[in-house]
Amino acid sequence: MNVDFPRGLQPHEYVLHRATYNIPSGYAQDLFIGDPVILTGTGNEINIATAGTGNPILGAILALYDSNGDPLQYWASGTAGAGTVLVADDPYQYYVCQGDGDTSFLDADDAGGNINLVSGAGSTVYFRSGWQLDDSETGDATAGDQIRLVAPVRRVDNTVAIANADWVCLINNHQRLQGIVGVGV
Repeated sequence: MNVDFPRGLQPHEYVLHRATYNIPSGYAQDLFIGDPVILTGTGNEINIATAGTGNPILGAILALYDSNGDPLQYWASGTAGAGTVLVADDPYQYYVCQGDGDTSFLDADDAGGNINLVSGAGSTVYFRSGWQLDDSETGDATAGDQIRLVAPVRRVDNTVAIANADWVCLINNHQRLQGIVGVGV
């Protein structure tokens, strides 16, 4: 039996690139390590990503800081002042993410396919994201899906085709790899 321990997107093995982004002042959303984020289009500001096909992701939060640069365990909704986050933002970054463990489960045949994430409330006990893989989907070729499944994590305590299996994955719909319409015309 797999442990049910959601933690969002965790870099697998090592971080290829990380950069600092801004949290808008008074941002009204809790943010946790492992949460997927996007650029808002306003400077270097980020927002939490939106789950589902067609919604891009920039990367996953590695660390959070308040307006003084002091580390935070998580960003509480409505925190006064602005803050910053450190984000693993390389388009080729491998991550580990857990399946959501609902009524159907991913199996080894889903490797190489695309699926989406489902949002979930982060833990104020473990200070980790609640985002997970939507394993009621099967790995398919939908280009706009958010995540590409690479392989199940190889650990003796990780069993595929049952609830809460951990998977190595990539961001399939990465914000930095999207085309720009009309350039060069």
